[in-house]
Amino acid sequence: MKRIKIEKILTDGKSMLLAYDQGLEHGPVDFNTRNVDPNYILYIAMHGRYNGLILQKGIAEQYHEHYHKKIPLIVKLNGKSNIPRIFPIAKQMCSVKKAVDLGADAVGYTVYVGSPLEPDIFKEFGEVQEEAHDYGLPVIAWMYPRGRYVSNDTSTSMLAYAARQGLELGADFIKIKYNDNPEEFKWIVRCAGNTKVMVAGGKKIDDLSFFTKVKNIMGTGVSGLAVGRNVWQHDTPMKVTAALKKIIFENSSVENALKMMK
Repeated sequence: MKRIKIEKILTDGKSMLLAYDQGLEHGPVDFNTRNVDPNYILYIAMHGRYNGLILQKGIAEQYHEHYHKKIPLIVKLNGKSNIPRIFPIAKQMCSVKKAVDLGADAVGYTVYVGSPLEPDIFKEFGEVQEEAHDYGLPVIAWMYPRGRYVSNDTSTSMLAYAARQGLELGADFIKIKYNDNPEEFKWIVRCAGNTKVMVAGGKKIDDLSFFTKVKNIMGTGVSGLAVGRNVWQHDTPMKVTAALKKIIFENSSVENALKMMK
């Protein structure tokens, strides 16, 4: 097995990823006339100097070529739409080899924790993880509790179980939701062991709420955030990016972040 090159998407042990894989599952509901254009998001990722940009295969194929080696690329290997309301499972649509050919620095895969189709998900993820590691690529697992057996997908016990599953399955990073409880989230991070924890940015909220949330998250021992809508739905995405970087990498205060937005 080759050495896993996790440092490509880290800066001094921390990371800020820009996520733009929502279009497949959410449809165009998240987009407006600006951010519907992938070039707009690629511009933000490059000039904001993000540690990585998360894309599905199609956008990576058609848009990332001109930004190759300028933005670390994370290719999402599986996905689904929200139209058929099937049991929680997202089958692989892109091979690890294709991701490598596209210049990926890491690959991502969603594991639906608690899905009745868990055996299929685990088997496919195991194959993805082994192949990616053969190429030296780190694997980011979206660990999302989902399904009729999951009564609360952000309870501390459920998120801790999801974090532990990510470690046990061999993920190098996990992307997980936040439970709005910094003290309890520290336990969730500990359950992930040596697997690095990235928190999902979630839906667009106001600046004060978002920066406060990020500040609290960074105090729990996580490696960083994978943000999307709170950046590219914002009127001034570059200002948000700069403020976020101050909090994540320099432990800046919420007050200083808000001043940067003026």
